[in-house]
Amino acid sequence: MLIRSPATELEFEAYYRLRWKILREPWNQPQGSEKDNREAEALHLAAWDDSGALLGVGRLHRVTAHSGQIRYMAIEPAQRGQGVGSAILQELENLAIRSGFEEVILKAREEAVSFYRANGYEVVRSSHNLFGVIPHFEMRKRIQRPAPHR
Repeated sequence: MLIRSPATELEFEAYYRLRWKILREPWNQPQGSEKDNREAEALHLAAWDDSGALLGVGRLHRVTAHSGQIRYMAIEPAQRGQGVGSAILQELENLAIRSGFEEVILKAREEAVSFYRANGYEVVRSSHNLFGVIPHFEMRKRIQRPAPHR
């Protein structure tokens, strides 16, 4: 598995298509609803298998000088539980550290809270109900640059 940013127009099309398929289509949301006004400034990552198939996606953007937000994590259903989500999340956190962030926040769907907890996030509070039916929880994780080796 290779974690990297989409590099071509076709890769970005596949990236957004997966986001829509997993996060919007099941609730009859139109294509395009998987994007927001921070796409251009955000850091986008995707997991690809050895044959070039897209396995999962995630995104990080700046919220304040010291915090970033992870959004739009989406993993192909057949790949869940195989470490794809954790690998993308770890690399997004690495990007956050390199960006100088001290914490990462996110709003997790109820079904994903245990995944994020297992990766060191804590629930801060109940958030919103997406489309009126999907409970979300605000979560956060303090991050820091590893200490230099002596």
